[in-house]
Amino acid sequence: NPAGFKISFPLKTADRRQYFQQLFRQARGEQDESVPITSYCLELEPDDPKIIAFYLPQFHPFPENDSWWGKGFTEWTNVSKAVPQFIGHYQPRLPGELGFYDLRLKEVQERQIQLAKQYGIYGFCYHHYWFGGQRLMEKPAGRAINGEMHFPFCLCWANENWTRRWDGEEHEVLISQEHSPEDDLAFIEDITPALSNKYYIRVDGKPLLIVYRVNLLPDAAATAQRWRQYCRKNSIGEIYLVAAQAHGITDPRQYGFDAAVEFPPHKFYAPGLNNTEDIVNPNFKGRIFDYSYLAEESKTIHEEDYSLYRTVIPSWDNEARLPGRGHIYHRASPALYQKWLTNTCRHTSELPANKENYLFVNAWNEWAEGAYIEPDRKFGYAYLQATANAILTSRALTEKEPLISVVIPAYNHEQYIYESLLSVTGQTYKNFEIIIINDGSTDNTAHEIRRFIKDYPRQAITFANQDNMGPQRAIHNALQKAKGTFIALLNSDDMYSPRRLDKMISAMRKNNSCFAFSNITFIQEEGGGKEAESETADYIGKIESKLKGLKNQRNIIYALLDFNVAVSSGNFIFGRWIYDQLQGFSTLNLAHDWDFILEATFLTKPIFVDAKLYKYRIHPENTYKKLNHQAIIETEAVLSKFLAKYKTNFTLFETQFDQAEFNRFVNNRGYNKYLKK
Repeated sequence: NPAGFKISFPLKTADRRQYFQQLFRQARGEQDESVPITSYCLELEPDDPKIIAFYLPQFHPFPENDSWWGKGFTEWTNVSKAVPQFIGHYQPRLPGELGFYDLRLKEVQERQIQLAKQYGIYGFCYHHYWFGGQRLMEKPAGRAINGEMHFPFCLCWANENWTRRWDGEEHEVLISQEHSPEDDLAFIEDITPALSNKYYIRVDGKPLLIVYRVNLLPDAAATAQRWRQYCRKNSIGEIYLVAAQAHGITDPRQYGFDAAVEFPPHKFYAPGLNNTEDIVNPNFKGRIFDYSYLAEESKTIHEEDYSLYRTVIPSWDNEARLPGRGHIYHRASPALYQKWLTNTCRHTSELPANKENYLFVNAWNEWAEGAYIEPDRKFGYAYLQATANAILTSRALTEKEPLISVVIPAYNHEQYIYESLLSVTGQTYKNFEIIIINDGSTDNTAHEIRRFIKDYPRQAITFANQDNMGPQRAIHNALQKAKGTFIALLNSDDMYSPRRLDKMISAMRKNNSCFAFSNITFIQEEGGGKEAESETADYIGKIESKLKGLKNQRNIIYALLDFNVAVSSGNFIFGRWIYDQLQGFSTLNLAHDWDFILEATFLTKPIFVDAKLYKYRIHPENTYKKLNHQAIIETEAVLSKFLAKYKTNFTLFETQFDQAEFNRFVNNRGYNKYLKK
């Protein structure tokens, strides 16, 4: 009875039904939250945060485990037998694309590295098991050391006893560590090929070596000195020693080490949830903590007076290893992981002392501890996508004054375009370029643009003509010329307020977002008669009411699903990477902007800046006048596309409560007809 269940089932009928529905749904493979793999490949830039993921090698059989645990034992043996201990407890955790892999197969490790590279992981830190000259589970690290993997790596020596209780203490020891001066030298000599490997991760040219429990070394400072002397004498040079902050270890200097690395959940406080969850197992003796607290606390990072590498956990749940006694960080989600990782990436990139921009994720594949970012059956590639999103968001928001490409698709606005351009050159934010694409105008728009360029020769302006192909194509062609980290669109008949770019960039930085739109000032032109003017007034009133209500919306998606409350793509500013991942605007004639902002919510949470920073002109030729003719077709297309996959939108739904609330919204609004069958 590995889960420790009694025969009795102490739940109400409704709770019991919910528990079994959870089990059966997972057994049927009904995982609507599963995020598909992307075709986008993140190429790391020199100043990007470099994420190193801890890597567990215990996914292949070896004689010692056969003897201790039974023939064929691997980490999967524990993973596959876990069961939920309370309602909503995510167990068992089952692998996705890679399956129950066997690391004796080189192809598995190669595919892991392909995925890691695609989503922006810089390297792996292999847990290294060495006991007095005996190596265990050495195959994955061995391939890296032999130069077969062509991927950055380092080692973390798991220098504790290996026990039947998985706690490294002295209870039921399976294989022990015998630390001594001779052992120190034997160890450093044994890993010399790794430290000399050209792919080995370095700090200032020094190979980085992590020790998991430095306080188990009888005289850690003496051990460090022996290692340093050995490396100097054996053509390795200086070595960079890092102590993991586990089991009470904080300041590395007292051990003669250069730095520490966080090893959450060690040292991290989170409130308990045992009294709030519906626990199914009456014999459960484990502890349940609130993961969301860790994500929120990551906004404020306390500085230490020693070198410290930050670490993020995607989740934590070792129930698989300790049935009925696990420590579970409940309410973890890809969105909260992305939030925590983005905060940590930005902090790391802004820290002068961390020149290499290293930070860690615990872990790539700690399946029995619920700490992994590999694809699984429930979330698919969500945690990998969240990793890439965090890197790209940090890249954009860490720049002190990022270049903004102001893109203007222009069509038949000879009387407005000059004034529109003036509103851009009058910005208080000065690091921008202007790219104008004349979309086959039949009036004097091109002449007015050339006149402006002549009047302002010192302004960086790129101007090109195209046949009339619509604003989406004009924007696409403009972005082929754009160099900016951010893209700010502007309709050729609208205007910016003087502080628009300044305030929009500041707001995105504050909220860790790469998409923003602002409140609007409407410029209403005469014409069209009283009926048209009345219709326009109604339209403006509706928009203003919706924008006012945004301040009280807990989740922006509810307003966005009614219609495009941003009003126009001209009111958008977003990271260039958003456009690249979405592969541009759709071909919809009128609702392409609405579709684009909804699709962007899968990558970042758009923010509303409640200041009237965009001046939107309404006149008889506005395209919104044509909505009556195509509204039904395009509205259905946009809603069907979004709602068919909304459950994979982890950026909007940080918790299961957000998801449940949105499900009720969908039902109440009658959007069920658009849901994926």
